[in-house]
Amino acid sequence: MSSTLADTVQTGPSGRPPAQAKHRWWALAVISLAQLMVVLDATIVNIALPSAQKALEFDNNGRQWIVTAYSLAFGSLLLLGGRLADLFGRKTTFIIGIVGFAAASAVGGAAGGFTMLVAARAVQGLFGALLAPAALSLLTSTFTDAKERARAFGIFGAIAGSGAALGLVLGGLLTEYLNWRWTLYVNDVIAVPALLGAILFIRRSTPAERPQLDIPGVVLVSGGLFSIVYGFANAETHDWDNWMTWGFLAAGGVLLLAFFLWQTRAKHPVLPLRILADRDRAGALSALLISSAGMFGVFLFLTYYLQSTLGYSPVKSGMAFLPMVGALLLMSQLATSWLVPKIGPKVVVPLGALLAAGGLAWLTGLDLHSGYAAQVLPPTLLFGAGLGLILPTAMDYGTLGVEEDDQGVASAAVNTTQQVGGAISTALLNTLAASAATEYTRDHLSDPLVQAKAALHSYAVAYWWSAAFFAFALIVTALMFRHKKSASVATPDADAFRRTAPTAPLVATGAVGTGDDASAIHGRVCDGAGTPVPHAAITVLDTAGRQLARTTSREDGSYAVDTAERGRLVLVSSAPDHHPRVVTLELNEAPVSHDLVILPSTGGLAGTVRGGDGEALSGVLLMATDQRGEATASTTSENDGSYRISDLLPGPYTLSANAPGHRPATVPANVTAEGTPSDIRLFVAATLRGTVHTQDGRAPDNARVTLIDAAGDVVATRTTSADGSYSFTGLSIQQYTLIADGDPPVATPVTLSGSHNPVDILLSHKQP
Repeated sequence: MSSTLADTVQTGPSGRPPAQAKHRWWALAVISLAQLMVVLDATIVNIALPSAQKALEFDNNGRQWIVTAYSLAFGSLLLLGGRLADLFGRKTTFIIGIVGFAAASAVGGAAGGFTMLVAARAVQGLFGALLAPAALSLLTSTFTDAKERARAFGIFGAIAGSGAALGLVLGGLLTEYLNWRWTLYVNDVIAVPALLGAILFIRRSTPAERPQLDIPGVVLVSGGLFSIVYGFANAETHDWDNWMTWGFLAAGGVLLLAFFLWQTRAKHPVLPLRILADRDRAGALSALLISSAGMFGVFLFLTYYLQSTLGYSPVKSGMAFLPMVGALLLMSQLATSWLVPKIGPKVVVPLGALLAAGGLAWLTGLDLHSGYAAQVLPPTLLFGAGLGLILPTAMDYGTLGVEEDDQGVASAAVNTTQQVGGAISTALLNTLAASAATEYTRDHLSDPLVQAKAALHSYAVAYWWSAAFFAFALIVTALMFRHKKSASVATPDADAFRRTAPTAPLVATGAVGTGDDASAIHGRVCDGAGTPVPHAAITVLDTAGRQLARTTSREDGSYAVDTAERGRLVLVSSAPDHHPRVVTLELNEAPVSHDLVILPSTGGLAGTVRGGDGEALSGVLLMATDQRGEATASTTSENDGSYRISDLLPGPYTLSANAPGHRPATVPANVTAEGTPSDIRLFVAATLRGTVHTQDGRAPDNARVTLIDAAGDVVATRTTSADGSYSFTGLSIQQYTLIADGDPPVATPVTLSGSHNPVDILLSHKQP
């Protein structure tokens, strides 16, 4: 039977919605703690730099390296960290990231010299590159219910957005009341509960396939990101025409171009380009990149203003950011829990960019005697509200609808855009501000307050440029995000499914004049041409799948159904020779009107799955993939081996079949309106295993065993374990040659005859 539950849930490989994690809210607390630890380090050390410089006796150029060492390692290794999380398991990668980050923080806090501190910061960045994408991908896989996911991303996005400001607050407090070393030691305080919580509350994920890594892709993307981040970081201390600046930026551009070209050919790409192909995801990543470029400059220059111009202490200047953080937290929850489900990201994200740009433009009016309550607080509240609309929404849509095996690298792409945006911001805005201050000073030498006013002018220039970033984000995101399909139906999960299934669009309208306006749910059912569909079955379910009400559409396609249940409901419509339609809606006190469009069904795919000896195979998972490589529909074979996938639009597909104990198989299929027969055959997957020993009975160290098929091609190579054992899995039943390295090598012919085939190899010489 075909899988047709479509518009509101992300399905796992079996076509069923993934199960909700039992301790998911505790897991959210753990993930948020770990994320807080990473984002704090973007700013918490900055306030402590003067104290660290005095204690360790390094020059001003060294201060830059304390910051750069972290950002270089973090920014250049994020995509690798995300892919490692996909390959080796997110919980494992997450725990390794926490332990490594905490250990590096402890070493940095205890540093007795400049070199030790820089090295510790670089190692912090390395483990942060493992931790950050693993945290975001764990959040994505832990929360699968649309409402709960929205709340979780609201909290997570608020932490990600406010972490830089909180770092300033905490950095000031720790530096003033303890000492600069505690800006690093504080990570260990956070890491202990995060580690314990990860062990207890986060469920382990196991990769479906043996990990394989695209080494050329890793080298290209890491080198490219390193060069980009270093080029922008170098621009802060050198001119833009310095070869260390433009040379690294140019090299980074070339390496990243080569990386994307390579990803189109790589068998196991670091960043599958299908992740970037979705419009909503591209819009989300663009929003994060541009917003990060505008956001970090504000924290930097507003801190300068509060401390240098208004004379605030580090603690007081950090506390001044707290109302902005509160606005960010409030709007994050409002955006993800109410605004995005109601009106979609195409309105919410540009609105956030407009508010942020307005707040920044407002900040340009600050002068030497501005008061906090009247002149500083209002624009920062507006700016925080804008960030609260942008960040959690963009982070959610940056990972929404991504296949399970790609969630780590998609999360890394989200973190990478933020990191690169921050690097661009700090380098570009520092350079522009410095140039503006120099020009102002040259033009106003007679003014006794020239230095203070020059600094104020430089801050205003930075604010205007940051506002321009957000204005650009407004335009880009308004163009890239898709229109909301329904004012009250579509949820992020529904949108994700629509992006992977070419089914009919959902249309929601106002009242349709059916005479049933008082009914709880009413509307019309029609086909793609607007023709009414009579006798369509309309069923109302709650989110647990319990049927609440049922009706059928009339001759004119109209329907009306009543239910006493309120809240999130599921509406199922089906009719003979048409695709079923499933939508989710929010029913409150007022009646809801929905027009449902259901397309005539095509013949789809149908056939039989058989084994190598011709027997019918039941329970085989069959999946149809379109030309873009996206899974569009799936089903499982019946007891007689038959299957049918009817919810496919005409066009070319690839049909894949998977069953335990069998080798996967794929066949091309061209779906027509009349239906396409497509039988598929699966063969038993054989395992070849055994041991390698020498004449005196010992297992040689790391002996290499190579398997060659009948055509002379190398199938695979294994290295024996400590006890001399080796194993080849997923093999076809045929003749092979097994070669064990030795002096001389030993070749053994093997004919596989079943699922398990033991073959021991005795080397013809004694090991010395």
